[in-house]
Amino acid sequence: MKIGICDDMPILQDVIESYIRAYEKQKGLSFQINKFSSGEELINEYENGSSYDLLFLDQKMKELTGLETARQIRKHHSPASCGIVFVTSSDNHYQFKAVQPLKVIAKPVSMETISEVLNTVTNRETTPINA
Repeated sequence: MKIGICDDMPILQDVIESYIRAYEKQKGLSFQINKFSSGEELINEYENGSSYDLLFLDQKMKELTGLETARQIRKHHSPASCGIVFVTSSDNHYQFKAVQPLKVIAKPVSMETISEVLNTVTNRETTPINA
C-alpha cells in the first residue's frame, strides 16, 4: 500500500509516519510512505503519474489547503481508489464532505486513531470482492 502524508510541519509528518511504522510492525505489513510539505508538492506527484492508496492531509497549509488539494485529487481519483484522511484542528468537519473523505481526525493525532484508519483500509484491501 502506498501512503502519502502531506503537512507543512515536518514534526507532524514524522509523528504520523511513526504511528504507521508501529502499525506495520505490529501487523507484519509493509507500506511505502512518502511525505510532502505542501499540497502543491503532492499534486505535482500526481501530475507526474504517481498515485496513492491513502493520503493524510493537513487542512491548514501555507498555500493550497488540504481541502483544495483533495478537490484536485478527486477530479481523477475516486474514494475507492484513494482514501483521504483529513488531519485538522478545525471543528467544521462538514466542509470536507464534498470530497468524500475516509475519515476526519482531530489534532493531536494518536496511535489509536491512525490504527483505526489503517484497520479500515487494510481490511478493505484484503476483503474478497465477492464477500
